[in-house]
Amino acid sequence: MAKSTLGEIAAKAAAFGIAGWVVENALSDHDRYSALFRGARVPFLPVYAVGGVTLTGAAPYFEGWPTLARGLAYAVLGTAVEYAGCQVDRKLLQSRSWDYGQRDALARASEGCLNFAHAALWGGLGLIAEKFK
Repeated sequence: MAKSTLGEIAAKAAAFGIAGWVVENALSDHDRYSALFRGARVPFLPVYAVGGVTLTGAAPYFEGWPTLARGLAYAVLGTAVEYAGCQVDRKLLQSRSWDYGQRDALARASEGCLNFAHAALWGGLGLIAEKFK
């Protein structure tokens, strides 16, 4: 397994962070920006940057697994990244950049940080991200 250079990791983070921003804004009923940038409207969402780099970094460990198992592993891994990002957003940045409300049991259990639909999306993103490992 080849190791990524810092430049390659930064390029992946930039690509995933920008792509995440584009998709979130295309699907959302309001503009989405990260509280990390203190009000600046930077077209980049760090949770997707970290998530994408994490998923591409994990991809070699899941090689040979059946597709469903890989998707579930990525869903768990991406959801863990999203939960950590939510904690940073709420506790360190004193913000609430996203809140899934009470949509499902996972949203209720995580105080709106997570939901099952987004967990499934992380699984799909992981299967796509395998192509960029």
